[in-house]
Amino acid sequence: MPSSRRLETPIARAARAGGPPLPRAGLAHPPPVGGARPPRAVGAQLALLAVTLWASLAALTCAEVARADLPCAPARVLFVVDQSSSMRDPAPGGGTKWDAARAALREIAAELAPTVELGLAVFPHPRACGPGVVVHPIGLTRADALVDALGAPPPRAGNHTPLAETLDALHAHAALFDAAHAAHVVLLTDGWQWCDPHDPSRRFAPVTAAHGLRARGVVVHVVGFGAGVDALTLARAAVAGGSAPPGCDPRLAADAEGERCYHHAHDIAGLRRAFGAVARALTEEVCDGVDNDCDGLVDEGFDRDGDGFTTCGTSPGGTDPAWVDCDDEDPRVFPGARERCNGRDDDCDGSVDAGCACHEGEARECGRVPGACATGRQHCVGGLWSVCEGERGVAEVCNGLDDDCDGVVDEGAECEDGELCLAGACEPLEPPWTGEPAAPEEAPPYAAPSLYGCACDPSGGPPPSGAVGLLWWLLTFRRGSSRRCRTNTSTRRRARPP
Repeated sequence: MPSSRRLETPIARAARAGGPPLPRAGLAHPPPVGGARPPRAVGAQLALLAVTLWASLAALTCAEVARADLPCAPARVLFVVDQSSSMRDPAPGGGTKWDAARAALREIAAELAPTVELGLAVFPHPRACGPGVVVHPIGLTRADALVDALGAPPPRAGNHTPLAETLDALHAHAALFDAAHAAHVVLLTDGWQWCDPHDPSRRFAPVTAAHGLRARGVVVHVVGFGAGVDALTLARAAVAGGSAPPGCDPRLAADAEGERCYHHAHDIAGLRRAFGAVARALTEEVCDGVDNDCDGLVDEGFDRDGDGFTTCGTSPGGTDPAWVDCDDEDPRVFPGARERCNGRDDDCDGSVDAGCACHEGEARECGRVPGACATGRQHCVGGLWSVCEGERGVAEVCNGLDDDCDGVVDEGAECEDGELCLAGACEPLEPPWTGEPAAPEEAPPYAAPSLYGCACDPSGGPPPSGAVGLLWWLLTFRRGSSRRCRTNTSTRRRARPP
C-alpha cells in the first residue's frame, strides 16, 4: 500500500542514509592541566551542552512540524450548468434532465463540500444566448446552498446553448486564477454550440475557449447529458481543457462504445458516475509539496516504497529536484543512498555505477590463451574483478602454444642437443654429417683475374650450413685459392715471349 506516514526532514534523511552525524557540542574551555575542573565551569558547560542538544533536536523536528502544520490549499471547483430549454426534456427513469442535474449536483456537492471550495454558474443568462453568469461565488459552502442557487427550471423555449461565450466569460472570475489553489471547471450540457441565428462556423468555438482556460491553469471537465450533444466538440474541448484520459478517442459519437475523452451520461445514474469520476480527479493528491486533499498528509501515495522520498522531491515548502526518488518501487534507491555496482543509479544522481569496473554478481572466463590451458573464472566483488580462480597450465613444450598460461609462448621449452625451438618446432643448429666432404665445383673455363692478379674460383662449392660449415668453408677457400693462384702464375711465366 502507498505510504502515508509523515515525511522525514532532510537532516533525518541524511542521517538514515549514512551521512555524517550531527556535530557534538564542544566544551567552552579545555580542562585545566593537572587539576580538577572548577565547579562553576562544570555547571556552565553542562548548561551549554543542554542548550546545544535542545537546538539539535529542534532542528530535527521543526521542519517536520512546520510541514505538517501548513494549512492545506483546497481545490476550487466551479460547476457550469446548462439552463437551455432542452434541459426540460424528459430523462430516462422519470423527471426531466433538469431534475436529474439538480439531484446529481446535490450529491456531488455534499461529497466535496467539506474539503473543496465550490461555486456555481448557469447559462444562458438571463435568456436566449447571453453568456453565463456566476450565481454562487466559489468558497466553502453547503450542498443545499449550492443547489438552491440553480433557481427555477429553464423556460420551455427560447434559451439556447452559448457554450464558448460562457467559458470565455469565466476569465472575469478571479477566484479561478489564484495560484495557491488548483482550479477546475465542470461543464454540464445537453446540446451543441447554438445561438439564434445559428452560425455553423462557431461549432468548435468551445474548444478554443477551453484551451484559453487551460492556458491559465484551469482544468476543464466536460459532461455531456443525453443523445443530443455534439460529441466531437465536447471531446475536443475535454482534450483542450486538460481533462481527457490518456488514449481516449475524440472521434466517438455520443452513442458509441469506447474510451471517450469526455464524460457522457444518458440518465441520473450516468450523471452520478460522471460526477463521481470528476470528484476523484478533484480530490486527487498531487505530488507538489502541498496537502491538496486537506487530509493532514502531504503527497501521500507518492512514496510507495516508504523510503521517505517522493517522486516529485517533496521538501519543506514545496519540492526539490535533488530529493526526487528515481525508483519509488525500491526502498534501497533514493537520493544519498550508497551506490552499489549493480547496473542501477542507487543514489539518484544521474550516473550509474560510478567507479565500478563490473556489476555485482557478474562472472567471466579468465586465462591468457583459452584452449592452450585450462581457463578459470573471475567474479565481481564490490565492483572489482577477483583473482583468476581455477586456471591451470602444464610444462611449456615447443609447440607454439602457451602451455603454462603465463602469457608467453614456448619460453624455456627444451629441445634435443644441437636443436633450438623456433616458430613452435625444434630446429637443428647444423645439417647432419654424412662422413664425406662436399666435392668442390669445377672451375669455369675462364675466370676473370682477381684484384690480386689471379683468376681463381673462391667459392669452392656450397659450404655446409652452421658454424662448423662456416669454418670448413674458410679453410677450403684458402687452400684452393692458393693452389690455383700458384698454378696460374707459373703458366703465365712460361707463356711469356722472349
